[in-house]
Amino acid sequence: MTNETPPPIAPEDMPALAKPARLSLAPGRPEIVAGALTGMLANFDLLDAVDVGETAPTNSFDPRWRDAK
Repeated sequence: MTNETPPPIAPEDMPALAKPARLSLAPGRPEIVAGALTGMLANFDLLDAVDVGETAPTNSFDPRWRDAK
């Protein structure tokens, strides 16, 4: 993992990023969405930087329905 900060997402790149997701962007929205997406990716980078060492995953899921009485 590097400590480099990726460049922010440019608003002119948003149509190309939105197309595979089948999202349509109204005029004026690419600037807003690009800023929000850049912020979310920066938050993911912060989470990736946390050293959890040998900590085992703590997630669990029990798909069985329980009788709610």
